[in-house]
Amino acid sequence: MKAYILPSGVTIHPFGDPVSRSMIGNRPLHQWQEQLFARQGIGVERIESAAQITEREFFLTWDDVFFTRRVLDDFARRAPAHPGSSRCGLPADSLLLKRTRSLQDLDEGQQDGERLALYRLYFVRSEQPPTGEAALQQCLQQARPLRARFREKVLRMPAPRHISGFSHYQHPVTSSIVMHLRHWVHLLWANQLSIQVAWVERVLDHKLWSAGKLLGAGLGCLLRGRLSRTGFLLGLLGRANHFGRGCVVHPTARVEGSLLGDNVHIGAYALVRGCLIGNNVTIEDRANVYFSVVGDAFKNSKNSTMVFCAGYPDSDLCVNGIQACLFGSRCALTSRVWVIDLRAAGKTRVYHQGRLQEIDNKLLGACFGHGCWAGLDVTIAQGREIPNGAMLIRPPADIIRRIPPDLPPGVPAWSVNGTATPAAGVPGQRDPDDQ
Repeated sequence: MKAYILPSGVTIHPFGDPVSRSMIGNRPLHQWQEQLFARQGIGVERIESAAQITEREFFLTWDDVFFTRRVLDDFARRAPAHPGSSRCGLPADSLLLKRTRSLQDLDEGQQDGERLALYRLYFVRSEQPPTGEAALQQCLQQARPLRARFREKVLRMPAPRHISGFSHYQHPVTSSIVMHLRHWVHLLWANQLSIQVAWVERVLDHKLWSAGKLLGAGLGCLLRGRLSRTGFLLGLLGRANHFGRGCVVHPTARVEGSLLGDNVHIGAYALVRGCLIGNNVTIEDRANVYFSVVGDAFKNSKNSTMVFCAGYPDSDLCVNGIQACLFGSRCALTSRVWVIDLRAAGKTRVYHQGRLQEIDNKLLGACFGHGCWAGLDVTIAQGREIPNGAMLIRPPADIIRRIPPDLPPGVPAWSVNGTATPAAGVPGQRDPDDQ
């Protein structure tokens, strides 16, 4: 049997890349699709139009559809057993849908009274191969919704309620994921979810390794006299890691629940928790990286902090605190870049199809295109995208570049058009202590 993949024509801004080259969990989307179909023994053919379809029974999707192994395994097993054509769906009332539905333009259907969000992942059965686009659309309209195998747990993480407006952030824990990738926020969400997907697949593929980690955590609790659920989970987090070849982790660093590629270097007192780390990555002393996807040849410098972020390969981030952001390749951010990741009031808004549109996710930062440079006290609004190659700095007039040798001692001075100017020399200004 064959799977046909049609072009969507989607380009992800601000990167300008075809959607099939989008990076998710350190793999391009086209690789996700091809590898998952190959696991089912299904050959993949990328076509330009419906007229190139030669089969009467086939799987069909588009190059902007992200789906996980658990979804495809179930759909590929059950869809051919049903009469007629089928279309993959997920429960519309799940937390996963509430978190990822924005900007996807999903259809809806029902199966056994349950409301489903429907995706462009089909199994098509027809009397003859479609002769063109109209014939294919007729087949697709007749497809019946088929709920993919789905289970989720809701992870509740404490949040600063006076800042965020909620006491806990809720995250869907599931490996049954399908998304239409139309916007950079979808790439960010898919990457955040790819961490748990990678762990589920590792456990399924390495059962002895997983059993050894569980046994080690249990024995550790016993030897330390901490026979409690919390003690067991903490012990398991410290052991549930996979290190690639040539990794160097400082003895004082802490790595928890993370999958590391080859030649990863982690410095003194660094903390890496719940991450996917690519090859040849450097995380320097005292850096904190939480629940993030870090691309190959990535550098996170001293005292930097990343939370819920994702990065393409080959970037340098020296940011002292950044959340829910997406970074393209060759980005350079210094320690004085601030990204607003929560709105004080109202809904989060992002640019889509030429205008600002509201989305349901409150926690969101910004997206940095390929080759961006930002620093020197730059503050960026929530939900914004920075185009490829942009260089963002603070106004030069705010930076003291000329310092007169006769500055009076003990008198406050600040920048006026780049010159250090004492308060007495600024018209209309008084010493701040006299105001």
